[in-house]
Amino acid sequence: MSELRDATPHVAHVFFGQARKLSPLMAELRTLSDAVRQTLIVPGYDQDPEYLAKQIPDVYLRCLRMRSREWSDRQTPVLKLLRFKEFMLRAHSELRRVQADIIVAHDMPAVLPLLGKLLRGRTPVVFHAHELWTEAAEQLAPFRPLWSMLERFAVRRANRIIVPEPNRARIVHEEYGAPRPPAVVMNVPHAPPVFERGTLLREHLGVDDNAVCILYQGLLGETRCVLELAQAVLQLPSRFHLVLIGLGEEAYMNDLREVVRASGGRLHLLDWMHPEDLRAFTASADVGVLLYRNRGRNNYYAAPNKLYEYLFAGLPVVTSAFPGLQSAVEGGAYGYCCDPARPEDIARAIEQASDLIPGEVIARRARETWRWSDQADVLRSVYHELYDTYHAE
Repeated sequence: MSELRDATPHVAHVFFGQARKLSPLMAELRTLSDAVRQTLIVPGYDQDPEYLAKQIPDVYLRCLRMRSREWSDRQTPVLKLLRFKEFMLRAHSELRRVQADIIVAHDMPAVLPLLGKLLRGRTPVVFHAHELWTEAAEQLAPFRPLWSMLERFAVRRANRIIVPEPNRARIVHEEYGAPRPPAVVMNVPHAPPVFERGTLLREHLGVDDNAVCILYQGLLGETRCVLELAQAVLQLPSRFHLVLIGLGEEAYMNDLREVVRASGGRLHLLDWMHPEDLRAFTASADVGVLLYRNRGRNNYYAAPNKLYEYLFAGLPVVTSAFPGLQSAVEGGAYGYCCDPARPEDIARAIEQASDLIPGEVIARRARETWRWSDQADVLRSVYHELYDTYHAE
């Protein structure tokens, strides 16, 4: 199905976060631009409108002014709750103005402006649950019962639900009470570039061809076992170098910087960069690593887009020995899994993965196995069904 039939629906996407950092959202916006009119409603801070205008030029961007963020950028539970409340009110007002045919809430905070619409049922709502929200974040703890109640309400009232992983679909349907099984749209890259190995990472680090460059990209935090990864690499021979690209909470970043400074030049910390800039660094690494601490089912059934980014760049992968990740990585002979809490086991998996040859064979197999066109068909079918049901003549 290449397009929605005989109509041009207006789809409004709501997201409480930085749109450019949520790759599945950006992929969805790009994919649907030829079939529907789209509006993206997001908080106004940290959005980089020029980048978004370039990447999604056909999407009407509404960045909402957030006075509570202007007062303070601290991340305390009370301030977060205040920002959620302000976003709920401002996004609700904006949704009344844009009059969309279908509304998509990307993760739980985006559900808040839609509570009335979920109750009345006049406008179809899609709940795109990128996370099992109440099982995802430690900082939710003070308000977890409230979020849990809202999450189950949203699951039961939304017209369709989208999740990125089959085990999450089962949980949402069987335990959370979704009336029908969610659609599964995997976090496969939207338009991977032509495969090309490079040397940018080695040139940036100033290391020779004998060096083994281990790459981790993404959130730098305790739940991603980054300090354990650093300890693991330092247990390996001196030719192994670890490159960390991303951002994290300041306290954790300070600890990480200390470890990097004491590593004798074997650990390297680079700032977060746009995906387009990151690709050349990824394509010149030797092994890609993504680890999740076993802390709740959101991590246990992780569905990270960077798994596919590594594989599409031809990298062998090291990841946590959790069901979904293990079936993809070891089941496909793309790398090795480990206990993410044990540096010695991470080191073992990295050393094994470094014996695999990065390159076109891995990239080609992965691209043939996981294709964005298949995911796009699922997305289009969801919107097609809703539009036909609610706007049939």
